[in-house]
Amino acid sequence: MRVENLCCPLLYIVGEDDWSCAAIENADEIEKKLKDAGRSHLLYLGAGHLIELPYTLNARASMWTTRPKKLITLWGGHLAPHAAAQEDAWKRTLEFMERHLRG
Repeated sequence: MRVENLCCPLLYIVGEDDWSCAAIENADEIEKKLKDAGRSHLLYLGAGHLIELPYTLNARASMWTTRPKKLITLWGGHLAPHAAAQEDAWKRTLEFMERHLRG
């Protein structure tokens, strides 16, 4: 299914300093499709790939296993902006879930 054809609410969070994939290029393409469908995404400058729960450590790189190999994967993210993104994204995720799951 194409992202612009989704009939459910969508919260799309992007870290600008994502080293693990072409996040900005993907976000630009998805943003174009979402705008045409009347939706948008959140872009966090300086945040990496792993925008997880607030106050968790920012792992700029970690071991990733793809059998039979173990690889070092670069996630990106600068400490202060990544931490701010985690706090804000968590708040917005809870608001999104409250509005769309309980509403």
